[in-house]
Amino acid sequence: MSTFNDRFTGKIEELPPVIVDAPDDRDTGQTVPSEATPRTDRIYVGKKPLSAPEQADDPERLNTGKEIITMEVRGGLFTNWTNVMVEQLVTKPFPTFQFECTEEADIPLRWDALQFVPGDIVRVYVGGVPAVFGYIVERHVGFDAKNHGVRLIGCGDTVDLTNSSVPIDKLDGHDGKSWSQLARDLMSHLGIKLKETGAVDSKPFENIQILPGQRIMEALEQYARMRNIVIGSNAHGGLLAIGEHSASPSGELVEGVNILRANAVVRDQNVYRKIYVIGQNNGSNKAYGDSQNKQIATEDGTSSRNRHQVIPADLADDMHGIRRRAMMEKVFTEGSFIEAQVTVQGWFKDNNQSNDVWKAGEYYTVTSPMLIMNGMVLGCAGCKYEQSDGGSTTTLSLVDPIHMNGQLNYREAVEATMRQEREREAAERAKKAGGG
Repeated sequence: MSTFNDRFTGKIEELPPVIVDAPDDRDTGQTVPSEATPRTDRIYVGKKPLSAPEQADDPERLNTGKEIITMEVRGGLFTNWTNVMVEQLVTKPFPTFQFECTEEADIPLRWDALQFVPGDIVRVYVGGVPAVFGYIVERHVGFDAKNHGVRLIGCGDTVDLTNSSVPIDKLDGHDGKSWSQLARDLMSHLGIKLKETGAVDSKPFENIQILPGQRIMEALEQYARMRNIVIGSNAHGGLLAIGEHSASPSGELVEGVNILRANAVVRDQNVYRKIYVIGQNNGSNKAYGDSQNKQIATEDGTSSRNRHQVIPADLADDMHGIRRRAMMEKVFTEGSFIEAQVTVQGWFKDNNQSNDVWKAGEYYTVTSPMLIMNGMVLGCAGCKYEQSDGGSTTTLSLVDPIHMNGQLNYREAVEATMRQEREREAAERAKKAGGG
C-alpha cells in the first residue's frame, strides 16, 4: 500500500495522463477507460494538468461508480477521501463542500507538495453527476509524529456575490432594466452566469439605485423581493432565479422503504392571516397623489389566528412591484411552516437503482405515519451528500413548495401518488411471483 506522501507529493504535470478506476472497496464494477495503466490509491490525474474546470450549462457526466465522489481541480480527478460532504442549496446563494483525508505515516509529510490552495477552481461530481462548481476557500492541514491530515473547504462560484461590492463603475446606469438584466450586468465582471427557472418576472424597474459599498447579493436580493424572485444556486455553477412554477413530484420517500431516518418541525410563529405591504412611488406630472403615496397590497395567509403582518416596501415602485412584494412575503412566511430532514441510503433514487440522484430543486412525495405525512408533496431546498466509513447517505431538507416558489397542482400530485402506489404494488406482486 502506498504511503500518504506517495499520494500527494510530486508535481501534477509530471504524472502520466490517466484516469483510473475507483478503489476496490467502493467499486461498483464501472471503470473509466484510459490509455495508461499506472495507479495510485488516492490521486486520479486527468489529461489537462494545468487546466481548470469550466462553467458549463450541461457538463459531461463522469463514467464512475455510484459510490464515488470526485473532485476535479487543475485537470486532475481526485477521489477516495476519508470523509466527504457536498451540499446543494437551491434557495441559498451558494452550495458548499468539504473533503477530508487523514492517514498514518512514518515520516513527516511535505505539505508544500500538496498543491490544492484556496482559489483553485473545482467541480465536484457525486456518483459521476455534476453537483457543485466553485472554489476552494479554505485549506486546513495538521500533523503530529504519526498522523497527517488535510481538510479542503469550498463554496460555489456565487459565493463572490455575497462578499464583494458592486464595482464603482456599475453603480449607475441601470434605470429601465429588469431584474435579470440587472443581475447579469452586476455579475459579468465575475464571470458568473444566470439561469432562470419558472416564470421569472421581467417587468423593468423605472429607477434603480445602488449604494456605494453595497454587496452584489444584497442589491440583487433587494430588487428580487419586489418581483417575487427566489434567488438560489445551480449545481452547474452560476446564480439561479426561481419564478413561480408547478411543483410536480419526481420521486417518493416512504417510511420503512427508503427512509433511513427523519425528523420534522411544524411551526406557526411566522404564519399570518393577512399580509400587507405598504409603499409609495416617485411622483411625476402624470402620476401623483394618493395613487403614488398610499400604495397597499395584501395577501391571505393560512394562520388559524387573526395575525397580521405589515411590511414597508423595500424601495419605491409601482403597484405591480408592491403586489409582487406581498407575494414574496407570503413565500417567506408560509414557506417556514414545515421543515423536514430525511436521510436515505446512497445518493441515487430507487435505492440506488436509478441513474438520477436526489437533487435540490425537485419535489418529492413523502409518506411517513411517524411524521404525520401521508403522500404530502414537499420541495427539496437542500441536498447533503455525505460519505465516510459508515457509508454513503443523502440528507434532504424538505420544505413547503411555496418556499421554492412552487405552486402545487393538487390534481397532478394525486395522480403522481396513485401512479407511484400502483408501481409499488406491481413490483411487490412481481417479487412474490418470482419468489414463488
